[in-house]
Amino acid sequence: MVCKNFFRTRPVMEEECLWGEGHRGAVEDLLSAALRGNTAVLLGPRRVGKTSVVSVMAEKLRRKRGHHYVYFNFSRFIGSRAISISDIEPKRTSLKMITTSKSYTISFRGLSVEVRKTSIEEFSRDFSTLVRVISQNARLGVLIFDEAQVLARLKNLDFRGLLQEITDSYPNISLVFTGSMPGMLVEYLNPSAERPNFMRSAEIFTLPRWSTGEGRGYLMEGFRSYGISVANELELSRAVEELGGVPGFVSHYGITVVNFVRDGKSPEEALPMALEKSRRYALEEWRKDIEAFLNVYNSEVYMGVLRVLAEAYPSALRGAEIYRRLQSLGLAPTRVQHVYKYLETLEKAGFVRSSEKRYWIEDPLLREAVKKFSPH
Repeated sequence: MVCKNFFRTRPVMEEECLWGEGHRGAVEDLLSAALRGNTAVLLGPRRVGKTSVVSVMAEKLRRKRGHHYVYFNFSRFIGSRAISISDIEPKRTSLKMITTSKSYTISFRGLSVEVRKTSIEEFSRDFSTLVRVISQNARLGVLIFDEAQVLARLKNLDFRGLLQEITDSYPNISLVFTGSMPGMLVEYLNPSAERPNFMRSAEIFTLPRWSTGEGRGYLMEGFRSYGISVANELELSRAVEELGGVPGFVSHYGITVVNFVRDGKSPEEALPMALEKSRRYALEEWRKDIEAFLNVYNSEVYMGVLRVLAEAYPSALRGAEIYRRLQSLGLAPTRVQHVYKYLETLEKAGFVRSSEKRYWIEDPLLREAVKKFSPH
């Protein structure tokens, strides 16, 4: 089948519209892991397409007889300092679901399970019952937790206890997690590598950004579907590179070009105008990500470290060099060793990369967003 809806702003649901070799491969990897009964973890930055991948995987699973999924999405809580059990509610499922302000009810083969969100005890008991009923009546059930690192901030309940119960008790229930803060998610799911838990059989995958060729191909195919002819493919390659190969930003660029052409601009006029608009959009999205991070990790030292690394690029700095530059800004922690704790957190959050004890910010738009950052 041919994709009929390019440049969408919402996650992809149809396999034919999922672009990129890495993305299509990730669908098969997650599906295979789930069918084997293993826990699967999909890592990657925001807007790279993780939700699209798990959505396509869920739809492929649903088409198998006796296979069902329940999908939870925590992306809107990324900047929250805490969440409660009332925030743990499915956004989609292959089963029938009714939601109210105080509970949700999932029905399956004439059985209905109400999961109450009025107390920790009721929620824990009801959630366990829901999993047991799915296990008893399905060949395979898959629970998907999108942006699952947010669960670490759940108040008054360690959700990992329920996850452990699932893997210990129900071999036909598989777990799938995604996270845009890779280190934080893995640390939450498996805080001690020496202690076996539900991560002992986990398969971990990383979703890549699009290559320049993939991004250019996506734009060319999309423009053709809208009847727009673009002769200058180099301009498209430049757009993909300037937008960091992030599928969400590239898709925004594509629909922006389409809208400019609809408004009477020629493709030649629309391309640079759309790139400038999409760059502004991407910078604002990165600003929101930084602000969400600082809302949880409330220290000006983090912003100081990011500014130092953004200004130093393309040089990668050692911790001692970062400390000296922070001293000149009046932002240095008490001891140089403390810098590494800040760097570790920033790396786990996906803002910073390191190699051989040197640190840098890889994404060009993130570097620019850091330099321009001022909280709203």
